[in-house]
Amino acid sequence: MNNKGIFDVLLQNITEDQKLLKEADEKIDQAKEDKQAITDRIKGYRKDATAMIKYASDEQIEKIKALDLDLSESKQGLNSVATTAFDIMMNTKKKSLTNEELYQTYIDSLDDKEKAVKYTEFNIKCRPLFNNQRLIRTKGSDPKSSRTDIITLNGSSKAVIKKE
Repeated sequence: MNNKGIFDVLLQNITEDQKLLKEADEKIDQAKEDKQAITDRIKGYRKDATAMIKYASDEQIEKIKALDLDLSESKQGLNSVATTAFDIMMNTKKKSLTNEELYQTYIDSLDDKEKAVKYTEFNIKCRPLFNNQRLIRTKGSDPKSSRTDIITLNGSSKAVIKKE
């Protein structure tokens, strides 16, 4: 008789703890959903801040830095090679270069020429610029080579391609 009472208490404890575990799991799932929603909002704020930072005063920039938001291009998926290539295109007067000229200007812009990536790797690392349409690639005079392709800053007038 006494053993049945102990067994009943054990069953009751297991049943209650299973209910508590289920409730805790539901709270954890809800907390994860809440966290994801907040994280998504912060990412949106980061994008907004990146777009508007050029209009901010020094005081506002300091406030943004105090919030520990990283507004660098690398956070937006651009690597250092793509960032350098985009800067080159932004600073070129004609806003249009052949792929070979862009690559050569990239090499010339580096302090240590040994750190320059090879031509093929350069093109791979610059893909995000074309994927998000910051730059436009038009096939050049040699269909078998990307070196003659015309690279144009999006929004500027396109270069006239001479066919030989």
